[in-house]
Amino acid sequence: MAMPNRNVSLPAFPAAALALSAVSALSGCASAASYPSLSIRAAERVQGTFEPAPAPAYVPPQPATETLGKVGQLRADAQAAHTRFLAVAERVRTAGAGRNAAEGSEAWATAQVALGQLAGAHSETMVPLADLDGLFAEAQNDGEDITEIEQARSAVDALVAEEDKVIDSF
Repeated sequence: MAMPNRNVSLPAFPAAALALSAVSALSGCASAASYPSLSIRAAERVQGTFEPAPAPAYVPPQPATETLGKVGQLRADAQAAHTRFLAVAERVRTAGAGRNAAEGSEAWATAQVALGQLAGAHSETMVPLADLDGLFAEAQNDGEDITEIEQARSAVDALVAEEDKVIDSF
């Protein structure tokens, strides 16, 4: 029996094709053609600064019409209470004779009652101020325009400060 020949040689064609493709690949690298540089170009460099677009100015919305109505009413209530306070203050001035009266005397008791009425009238002016403070805080927290509320609040605060001076004068 004869043994098969195991030393088989490959055909010459595939080896030649492989050598030819290797030579053509290497010839592309050795070409005299000019290729672009891989370094950073001027257009790719970071230049200048970026400025964000300016944000539009915030214009707060007006408070609800109902709130503005309350502001007007509270301001009117404070003015009416202040007018009553001034009337009571005038009565206290007339009862001022009891200022130096002996404690427990009729004149002293009349003066004390008048001062109590004055303090009560003063508190009537402070109630609208407290309500305006609440509306002011609420509008400010909601990001609403507080201009009108702040103006009313300042006006009522001035009335209260005037009343404090009158009380201190007694």
